[in-house]
This record gives sequence, structure tokens and C-alpha cells, in this order.
Amino acid sequence: MKPILKKAGCMVLALALFSGLTLGAGAEYNDFEAITSHVSTAVPQQLQITRPAKDIGTSAENYYLTGNSDPQQPLTLNGEEVEGRGKSGSFGAYVPLAMGENVFTFQNGAQSATVTINRGSGLQEEVSLIETITYMTPLYDVALTSGSTATLRCTAPAGAAVTASVGGKTIKMKQKAQAREGVPASFTAEYKIPSASGTEELGQVTYTMEFGGNTTSYQSEGSLFAVGKGDTLLVEVKDTSASVFAEESKTSNFVTTAKKGGVDYVSEIGDTMYKLGMGGWIPMESARPLTGGGEYRNRVSDVSFSQDAGSERFVLSGTGAPLFTAYQTGEKLYVKLFHTTGVENIDASGSELFSKVKVTEQNGNTTLEFLRSGAPLWGYLVSYEDGDTVITCKYRPALSGGSQPLSGITVALDAGHGGTDSGAFGISADQGPVEKDITYDTALAVQKRLESLGARVLMMRPEDRKESFNDRMQPAQDALADFYLSLHCNSIATNLNGLKPNGVEIYYYEDISKAFASTILNSVVENTGRASRGAKYSNFKVTLQTLAPSVLVEMGFLTNPAEYDDLCSRRGIFNMANAIGDGLIRYLS
Repeated sequence: MKPILKKAGCMVLALALFSGLTLGAGAEYNDFEAITSHVSTAVPQQLQITRPAKDIGTSAENYYLTGNSDPQQPLTLNGEEVEGRGKSGSFGAYVPLAMGENVFTFQNGAQSATVTINRGSGLQEEVSLIETITYMTPLYDVALTSGSTATLRCTAPAGAAVTASVGGKTIKMKQKAQAREGVPASFTAEYKIPSASGTEELGQVTYTMEFGGNTTSYQSEGSLFAVGKGDTLLVEVKDTSASVFAEESKTSNFVTTAKKGGVDYVSEIGDTMYKLGMGGWIPMESARPLTGGGEYRNRVSDVSFSQDAGSERFVLSGTGAPLFTAYQTGEKLYVKLFHTTGVENIDASGSELFSKVKVTEQNGNTTLEFLRSGAPLWGYLVSYEDGDTVITCKYRPALSGGSQPLSGITVALDAGHGGTDSGAFGISADQGPVEKDITYDTALAVQKRLESLGARVLMMRPEDRKESFNDRMQPAQDALADFYLSLHCNSIATNLNGLKPNGVEIYYYEDISKAFASTILNSVVENTGRASRGAKYSNFKVTLQTLAPSVLVEMGFLTNPAEYDDLCSRRGIFNMANAIGDGLIRYLS
């Protein structure tokens, strides 16, 4: 049954009369004003051309002009009516470009604005000048074998004198190509990794620049490590969830999700990835080289079981933190622990989820098959705590009665991007709301809506700041959240026709998330009227949660005027909040 929407006045009742769910007098939750009182994503409503913001030159055959206008006044482009405007006056026009000057004049009531695009000759593409160093390698911790060569890179103003210092050595960097002074240019230098005993940290690279009479220094984000010839490099997973691939490429087959704290040895050092002892490749950015020795072999000495109101825990006490592969089906939960021995038996007699656990040890690895008893398994998590390997299995959460059916449900809510990470620019470019603004205001509205239904909501980005993926995911894992939703907005390349793409798409990775993705998608489509682009399989980091259904929601296209204006509007944000509340209830029903 579809949600009942009472749209008279400003009260909206977005709870469905699902089977077994009755609504009391308290069901008429906070009104439109309360849910959207914080919204600040207003679209400018005076005529301005936002792309291009000024006259430019280009070699392109077509160009997508965008801007804002007064929605109460007609809008024309060179005398022709502009179609496809948003309700707040945003507009886009995909125009062909003739060779030479192309003049475009918009008229909006008494206002007019003109921009000239010169194709092929005349005006040159403008290049911004810089005065700082950016893109300093290593961007993350990197371990290399003694005697090998690391290429240090940075981007600095052309004409600058740049040096790189690391491990007590300073190297003069070379500008790769001639360019006008101040234009961003690539600088490189070769650095030979010194001899080492075991694995030693050389430190961050310090980049020093002399330019314009000033001397400034910067440090790389990551550090360089030296691995002695013949020594074994151990790495520890530093991401809450990290992707492991079949080959040295992020486009190769996905092998497993490695969890924070897992340790393995490196059998081969690639350009940007490590080949692990378990056989897969992990990106260097997701792993931290270990100094001072360590242990990757996991000898299990004891297995214990416990349970609480929401989950069961199998704790394997051992000597290591093994990487693993795992999956769940209707018949079993399968977990293969690499470099693990000593598990003789696991007693499942106290479990409500499993009838028995089959243990198989082969080639130094241990496979655990938790045979399902028939009770629903919501999700699972393999983690590491105080030297133990913990397998947590969650019970399925249930709806409550009355006006707060989500009581007892914990939802992790992630507003995509934030802080210095603006995300995608919309029709207004930098003159109006961008992706981080829209996702944040929408997340706050969703939080209010879910809390009115009784849910506990964990905000993964509680304010306008840039959060790491660990910050976006670890709190949800620690709290054993029942759902994880990451909110984003879609866009397309600026050289394409932004009027065409539209609609909502939702991404998932784990099988436990597939049906949830479809349910949320259908609810968003019903509540917003946007087209469905489908529920799609993809291994985005935020979809790698195995503990609970986890999805990434692309709410609409910022490059489409109609969707941009709706995504920014209080009514559009209100509808999205209703959609997610309805979707959670529907899925649990």
C-alpha cells in the first residue's frame, strides 16, 4: 500500500497503513515547517549566466549554458523561449557553436545578460594562476624496497624553484614542461630508497618552493617507508572497509572487503597496490606499513559465544588479525580466515541463528560455515578487538506499534561530501547551493523525519566539514546500526547536454542491501515524482557494510534545471525525508 499523504495545509502524514501497523493520534508528526525550518539551499532568482561566467574560447562543437533567472518572468535566448526551466528559474541550454564568435543574449523580463564563446581562434581558454604547491606525493603511506627508486611529484607555479627533502636528503626538482609563469606545472624528482633493516619509516616529504620573492614549505600527506632487501613487509588495514582486488587494478574483479586492523604480509609491491599473502591486491592508500615487526599468523587458542538483545558474538582468541572472505546465504554464513589455525570446534548450542558450525582447516587457512537454523540473519561483521577476531551476527530488527514504528531502530545517515569537498556543482555553479549543501540540508530533514518515527539517527557528517571514510563508517559499525544511507546528488560532464539525464538511482554491494535499495528507490520515486534509473550494483566504500543494508542514494541531477531546483527546495527536501521514512517502514514490513 502506498503512503497516505495528507497535503492540505502543511501537515503531511507519511506513514503507510502497512499490515499490522496502526497509527495513533500521535502519528501526525512534526509539520512541514518543523521538518524544513533549517533549509538554506535557496536558488538565486535573478538573471545570471553561471556557465560560462564570462567570455571564453573553446574548441568544442557544443556548449551547455546554465544560469538562474526570475521564474515569474519569461526567459529567452537570442529571442527564442528557453524551455526546461526549473520552478525556481534555473535554466540550461545546449547550444551548437559555429567557428569564430558566438554571442548568446538572455532576456528575463527587464534584465538581460550576454556571454561570448569564441570557437577555434581568438580568445584562449583561461588558466588560473597559482602561488602554492599542491598534489604532493606520497599522497598516502608508501613502502618500497631498499635500492628501488621513488618518483616524487608535486604541482607548483611554473617558473618556481622547488626542492624535495626526505630521509635526510634534499633533491632539486625539475619542471616537466615549459609554461607561462604562475601556471600550474608538474615538478618531479627521483629518490633512491636507502638501505634498511626490516621496515623503517623515512617520514613525510617536505617540499620547499622559492617563488615571487618568497620561500614556503609544505609536507606530503603520506610518508615513505624503506623495506630491507629480503625482509618481509607487513601491512595493517587502516580503512573501516577496504576493497581487495584480484589483480593490480581497481577495475579487476573484487575479491573481498578487508576490515580495519586486519594484518597480512606483502608478497609483491606494485605501483599503487600491494599483493597480499592471502592472494588479493589492496590499494596502498588503504594499508599502513608496520615497523618493528609483527605477526600475521593467527593461532586460535579459544572460542567463546555470547549474545544480547540485538546480536550474537563468536570470539576467536588468537595471535593475529586475519583477513577473510565472507558471504551469507539463506542456508549459511561462510567465513574463511586466512593464515588461521587451531580452531577445533565452535559450539553453537546457544545460538538462535545457527544450528551448528562446520570447521575446516586446509593449507593454513580455516573455513567456518555457520549453518542457519531458520531464524532471520540481518547481517554480520568480522572485526578485531584486543587481539581477538570477533564475528558478530545481528538479529532482524522489528517494527514497533503505535505512532513511532521505528522505535529501537538505529539508522546511520551520511550527508555526502562536506567542508573543502564541495561535491558536484549545480546549475548555479558557485553562486548557489552545491552538492555538499543539498545533502547536508536533506540529511537534517531526514533525521527529523526518522526521529519523529522513533528511530535513533547517527549523523556521519554532523556539520559542514570534510570527513574521512573511516569517520563516515566507523561510528555506524561501532553502534551496530540497522541501516546505512549515504545521500548524494548526480551530475554529468560539463561538455554534455545536462538537460537530458534525470532521475534517481541507488547503489548497493552486499546481497543484504539489494532489496533495500529497490524499496528505497521505489519510495523516492513515488514521493518525488522523479524517474527511476534503477538499483545498481557497485562497490562504493559506503556500500561495503555487511552488518546492515547499506546504500548510496543519488537523489537527482544537479545539472538538470528542474531537478536542481527541486533538490534545493524545502518541498523537495520534505518529500525526500518522507520517502526515506516510508521506505524504511515498508522494508521492515
